[in-house]
Amino acid sequence: MTLEQLEARVQRLEDIEAIKKLQRSYNYYLEHWQEEEVIPLFSTSPDVAIEVGETGLYKGPEGVKKFFKFSNHFVKDAPKATPEFLHVLMPIAGIVDIDPNGKTAKGRWYGWGTNAIPMMGIVKALFLSGIWENEYVKEDGVWKFKKLWFFTIFETPYEDGWVKTPRLARERPKDLPPSSPKNVFAPYPSGYQFPYHYKNPVTGK
Repeated sequence: MTLEQLEARVQRLEDIEAIKKLQRSYNYYLEHWQEEEVIPLFSTSPDVAIEVGETGLYKGPEGVKKFFKFSNHFVKDAPKATPEFLHVLMPIAGIVDIDPNGKTAKGRWYGWGTNAIPMMGIVKALFLSGIWENEYVKEDGVWKFKKLWFFTIFETPYEDGWVKTPRLARERPKDLPPSSPKNVFAPYPSGYQFPYHYKNPVTGK
C-alpha cells in the first residue's frame, strides 16, 4: 500500500467518525428539542432537506428552520420545550459509506426511543422506532446533513405497545405545510422494507 493510499484510508476513517459524531450530536440536541443547536448541523445549500415520518418533505434552509420550530409540532405558541418534554431517540447499528469524491456520504441507522410528549392536555409516554437513511455533505472541511430522512416503524403509547397500537394518531399543525408530500409512510405492520443505500457487503448485489 502506498503512502497516498494510506493517507486516503486514514481520511476516510476520520470522515466516518466525524459523521458518527454529527449523527449522535443531533440526537442529543433532539432530546430537549434544542433547535438552536440542531439547525447549524444542516447544510446551507438549497438542496438541504428533511423528512420525518408522515410530515412531508421540507426543502432548503428555511424549510429546515420551519420543521424544527417547536410549536409547529407539539405545543401551540410554545417557543421552547417544556420541562415535561422528552425526546430520547438513540441512533444505533450505523452504517456509513463515504462516496469516492470524499465530499458526500450516506448513512443508515436504527432509531429507538422513549418519549414524553405533551398532547391533548396531558404528557403521553411513547415508544418510538424507525430507520434513518441520510445523506451528508462536507462543507469547508465540516460534515453536515444534506438530507435527513427518518422512516417511522412505530410510534406507540407505552400502555398499548406497537402490536396493539403501532401508530398513535395525532393531528399535525396546519401552519406546518411541507414543500412536497411525503415519499413513503408505511409503518408496522405493513411489511414494507425501507430501501438500503448500500449493496450487500458479501454478494455485492
